Amino acid sequence: MNIANKLTLLRIFLVPIYIACYYLPIAWNMWLGAGVFILAAVTDVIDGNIARKYNLCTDFGRFMDPMADKLLTCSAFIMLTAFGLLHPVLTILFVAREFIISGFRLIAVGRGTVIAAGAWGKLKTVLQCIAVPALMLWQPLYGWIGWPYQIFAWAVTGLALAASLWSCGLYLWKNRKMVSLK
Repeated sequence: MNIANKLTLLRIFLVPIYIACYYLPIAWNMWLGAGVFILAAVTDVIDGNIARKYNLCTDFGRFMDPMADKLLTCSAFIMLTAFGLLHPVLTILFVAREFIISGFRLIAVGRGTVIAAGAWGKLKTVLQCIAVPALMLWQPLYGWIGWPYQIFAWAVTGLALAASLWSCGLYLWKNRKMVSLK
């Protein structure tokens, strides 16, 4: 197994650790959870760069890398909702987008086509990877920084949602021939 695939597996392994951070009986559990989330998000950037630079792209990586990303971000949004840091409707929209795109990709693979992530999908991922720790740290930082931080956290979350919905629409439109409605 190459290093890029090992980093993908590390990201998957970090998800339960990230979730466990919410339940730690320590005052700085959200700081630790945000750090674990950021570490996991960084592994996504590194494994992609390594795979492309050293031509280590594998079927395992093509399949598991997006699954690891979705596992991480969907888990994060669900945990944020469970702890009252994100409205459930927003979580439903974020998670629904991931299910729709995953389903579409499975149809495409069944037809022998691999659909790579587009620029909007990558922007969506970046914004989500900023929004999650921002929302996690909203309460600990609010007392220090105040409403400007709250505005930042909600603004980046709103941008992440807009990019999620827009990228989903573009993805479906560009690949509409993959699915026959007949």
